[in-house]
Amino acid sequence: MSSPQQQALRRFSKNRASVCALFVLLTLILACVIGPFFSPYTHDEQNLNLGAVAPNAQHWFGTDVLGRDLLTRTLHGGRISFLVGIIATFVSLTVGVIYGTISGYLGGRVDSAMMRLVDTIYALPFVIFVILLMTLFGRNILLLFAAIGMVEWLSMARIVRGQVLTLKQQTFVQAARCMGQSTTSIMSRHLLPNMLGIIVIYATLTVPNVMLLEAFISFLGLGIQAPNTSWGDLIQSGATTLETHPWQLFFPAMMFSLTLFALNFLGDGLRDAFDPR
Repeated sequence: MSSPQQQALRRFSKNRASVCALFVLLTLILACVIGPFFSPYTHDEQNLNLGAVAPNAQHWFGTDVLGRDLLTRTLHGGRISFLVGIIATFVSLTVGVIYGTISGYLGGRVDSAMMRLVDTIYALPFVIFVILLMTLFGRNILLLFAAIGMVEWLSMARIVRGQVLTLKQQTFVQAARCMGQSTTSIMSRHLLPNMLGIIVIYATLTVPNVMLLEAFISFLGLGIQAPNTSWGDLIQSGATTLETHPWQLFFPAMMFSLTLFALNFLGDGLRDAFDPR
């Protein structure tokens, strides 16, 4: 008899839209990771005499106003955007899962106090909170990862808490308590494995949210510092030259949109696979 994970994998493989989305996502990641190594240009190489030119045989995505190759900059920006999405999501899930598991399992006054803290933080405007951190401590890329992750963990904490409140009433958890297993052991060996599906699903849905938040911050001019760039930063630059040089907006926006669509289709497929109901 196959395990639940194997059954979920089979259900996922039958979802053509999600499989295609996974293929598109992996292709985009691979292109961003290795693509700049094969480019004859660097992401910060300027050619002021060339200036902004439309897509041609030498510059497939054209160039920006400083004569920098837009294809290379788009692929390099993809690295930053994917890093923000993955690392900030990891921070978000780590904090949210631990916080939600402790709150739901301990229950009572501890749960009430921990959830009131979540409600209080929820009331704060997330974007303003991130912008304030970036303004106070500088536009450090590692700080950007941490800042976005620290404002995205609240939903995960609530989801995990709800799952734990249900699971801790199950027979296998009560049996573990009767056998004298510690709280830490019950959480790590019994609760977390049974929440893996919902955690994976939420992770795939958090990545596009995080990337959108980074893009918005970069669009405001508070994101990645030059000469580095991200898709949000490129979109912000392209928006200012839309009427005269539309390709500077079109290509980064196209790559960003493809990534968001792929991540959302992938999340839908994983949701259906882990929860066939």
